[in-house]
Amino acid sequence: MLLALLFSMSVALLIFLLCFGFIQKYVVPQSTYQKRLNSINELNTVDATRLMNNMAINREQEKEDLSFYNRVIKPLTDKLENNFFELTPASLTDTIQHKLTVAGLKQKLSVGGFSIIWALFVCFALYFAYRYASYHSLPLMQTALWLGLGFIVGGSLPLMILNSLITKRQAKIVKQLPEVLDLMCVSVQAGLTFDAAVKKIVQRTHGPLIDELREALDDMSMGVARRMALKSMSNRCEVPELSLFVSSIVQAERLGTSISNTLTIQADNMRERRRQSIKEEALKAPIKILFPLLLFIFPALFVVVLVPVILNLIKQF
Repeated sequence: MLLALLFSMSVALLIFLLCFGFIQKYVVPQSTYQKRLNSINELNTVDATRLMNNMAINREQEKEDLSFYNRVIKPLTDKLENNFFELTPASLTDTIQHKLTVAGLKQKLSVGGFSIIWALFVCFALYFAYRYASYHSLPLMQTALWLGLGFIVGGSLPLMILNSLITKRQAKIVKQLPEVLDLMCVSVQAGLTFDAAVKKIVQRTHGPLIDELREALDDMSMGVARRMALKSMSNRCEVPELSLFVSSIVQAERLGTSISNTLTIQADNMRERRRQSIKEEALKAPIKILFPLLLFIFPALFVVVLVPVILNLIKQF
């Protein structure tokens, strides 16, 4: 009963926030026509040509601002994310933010948004656990156990999905790193600087590693030192191979050695590491295929081989 009450209260709160955002946008609107009147009143202090260009840009922005998503849904989701961000414990905020960064979701999902998803998973898991317990008329102790199991499953599932996304992204980075190093080596040997080679690769290829290199280039264009930008990229990815590459580039920059030779050595090293990882996966294949053999193939073989023998023995006796 308490869980049903909490679920009803959460639904009522969501409906209230939707109505509140709708009223805020329609009852107390910020008129776009008033903005145009104010810009006309300031005509004597602003250059007319620049004003006309700004008005053309503002018309395009106003078309986007007039959409239902920008007027109602986006402010509501932003407010919910801020509220859930404030409710999230401080000890978990940094951990969740770091995991979102490593997963490549920093620009798509905030800590508050992830907290909303986590809360929804927990609520739905508790609701289904309660419905199952009430449908089967379980005792109080078993109902409490089912609710605890639902809470654990609902709370663990978003983290498991996030960790899975991190693992897949790191695997893509490791797979793409040797190719990117070969392109860097060829570009630097052709006469380009390291930054120009990275910029050329970023313009012509795509992938998670390219996205990180693009962000590192943006940091360097804003005045961040190269070694700091590369170290930040390494910390965002948490890939040992990438950390080794960044350390070699930083060391070559400090010692003044040739970047071309360093890239050549690192490219050979990464190809060898990739070759060793593929051999390792190939050696694991017989062990991994053992369980499907035992579960699916051997029982069918036993049926095909032993059933006729058993039937013949039954007929003889």
